[in-house]
Amino acid sequence: MQLRFLRSVESAHVPSLASPGVDWLIYALVLLIGTFQFTHYTRTADFVADATYPDLAHSILEQGAYQLRYLPQTVCPPGFPFILALVGRVAGFTPAGLFPVIAVSTALGLIFAYLLLRRIEGRGVAAVACLLFGSSPALFVFNTTVVSPEMSYFLASMLVLFLALKIDDAKPGRVSIAWILLLSLCVVLAVLIRSVGVALVMGLGAWCATSLLISSELGWRRIRRFSVPLLFGLAAQLSWGAWAQDHQVQEWQLPGYPNSYFSQLKVKDGQHPELGEAQVGDIPRRVAQNVVTRTVSLGQLLTHRYISEFWSSPAICGVVILIGIGLASSFRNAGQLHDWYFLWYEAIFLLWPWDTKDRFLFPVVPLAVLYLWRGAKVIWSYSVRQPKIAGLSLVLAGSLLALRSTEFAFRAPTLTANMRHGMADRLEPVAATIFWVFVAVIGAGMLGYPALRFSRMGRALAWLRRHTESNVSLPVQFVSILAIALLVEQGARQIVIRGRDNLQPEIIGEPMYPEMEASSWIKTHEPGDRVIMAREPDFVFHYTQRHVVWFPPISDPKVLMDGIRRHHVAVVVVAHHSPSYWLPTEEDSFQSLLKSYGTWFQLRHQGPENWVYEVVPPRDER
Repeated sequence: MQLRFLRSVESAHVPSLASPGVDWLIYALVLLIGTFQFTHYTRTADFVADATYPDLAHSILEQGAYQLRYLPQTVCPPGFPFILALVGRVAGFTPAGLFPVIAVSTALGLIFAYLLLRRIEGRGVAAVACLLFGSSPALFVFNTTVVSPEMSYFLASMLVLFLALKIDDAKPGRVSIAWILLLSLCVVLAVLIRSVGVALVMGLGAWCATSLLISSELGWRRIRRFSVPLLFGLAAQLSWGAWAQDHQVQEWQLPGYPNSYFSQLKVKDGQHPELGEAQVGDIPRRVAQNVVTRTVSLGQLLTHRYISEFWSSPAICGVVILIGIGLASSFRNAGQLHDWYFLWYEAIFLLWPWDTKDRFLFPVVPLAVLYLWRGAKVIWSYSVRQPKIAGLSLVLAGSLLALRSTEFAFRAPTLTANMRHGMADRLEPVAATIFWVFVAVIGAGMLGYPALRFSRMGRALAWLRRHTESNVSLPVQFVSILAIALLVEQGARQIVIRGRDNLQPEIIGEPMYPEMEASSWIKTHEPGDRVIMAREPDFVFHYTQRHVVWFPPISDPKVLMDGIRRHHVAVVVVAHHSPSYWLPTEEDSFQSLLKSYGTWFQLRHQGPENWVYEVVPPRDER
């Protein structure tokens, strides 16, 4: 009886939705998500958030060069700009012409993610992952305000994983050359759309190598089938890297950006380059911070709710444990390509020295849900087979985490001033303490009270399943579907509100409005040959079409003045942003200039949160 129950646990899905009609319902909902993004992007005449990729696409089409601000672009791979160039040639390089690329990529990416997860784990998990992710307000806001490559990469990577699984499952002699070539093309596209696509190439190599170690027959079969896509991906990555290395131009001597991504990994803090390169002791702190940040982002994307950032929270520590166990359990028999890809992708971003934004998590959210579910299954199964060891583990983990949550709960009132959501930051540690105490009690029950042990519960559930299967499964499915539907409905309501705002946007309230207003003034008041220095050079270039150099985050006034002379800067734009992305802020950097070279600068214009200074050398310096 217990063995039968264990088998049922190993093969369970959430929920067990067997009807193919569910597929069409999911496709319809995904297409509805894509359609709403298609029609409710930010309705402005020009881009108000970031115009980097549209300008690169325009440069490819109009100038036949991959450059921005008259400099070769060596940081962003050219795949996404080439896609925009093809679309822009027909639809134009405006928000109306390019935002549909994001909406279409999102819908198709979610469909292929659903097909992948349905093949791997079943319709229930696939539907939950794709609908919760697709209905996330954060995803909608990003996709309708910024033309960025994340969703096109998401589509390409899901295609790679789906095709690889399909080719790997094909019987000998049934693998078509066309499928292998299509997979090769998708790998190349992924690598050239985003540099992190190298995780797919690394995953392919590790997958084939470990398969060969486990079984020579399995390994050689995978090498024959996937060596061509692997070689194509490597060639694309190496070719782009070589071109970028040969065309790199340094405006300022700073570690990190805009050097190669490998160089950026070596700095202590990507947003504060003056801190220099990282030491060995900085790496653990960086990884720990990125684990917390990325887990919080995942929870907020799926639940559409704010999550407080303290590591003993069930939404952080619990989720990390489940995903870690689920991923580890997936590597039996060398795992699959999606397992290796997720491992390499996360390894890259755990070492990332920059503020990890939600957009860096978008491409792997469905896979994170997969491993979250698998981790829960493994823990349940192990609790049934080894109740005493599982109970002891729950007591120890629950007690430790309850103590840490209690400690944070007492500290929360003093920390609230530095946190974004005061009440939530106060209540979540209390809720976490209650949760972990409950976990410890369950563990104690498994140790001391046989009636509460999961093995006995397993036999009871197996009996219920055998005798009243339909009566048990229907309530479980109903509760699961209701819970997911409520989360999706909550996200959809927020999306509708933001979509309406996008149709009548308040430009003055946009984060980049200070640069927009300053650029507008410069375009009408300054000669066209003036060189401008700005902290957001690509955006100012888009609005002025003048020569713009980067205002670097440097505090040394002598270094800044040497650069102003070297680049023949005539106009300096200073904008205020709270919080500032770069450190030191441009205000602090400019104040150091004024203290040392105050006679060189004359205020020509002051707008909302911006100041435009003209560089006027003293007579003896001319």
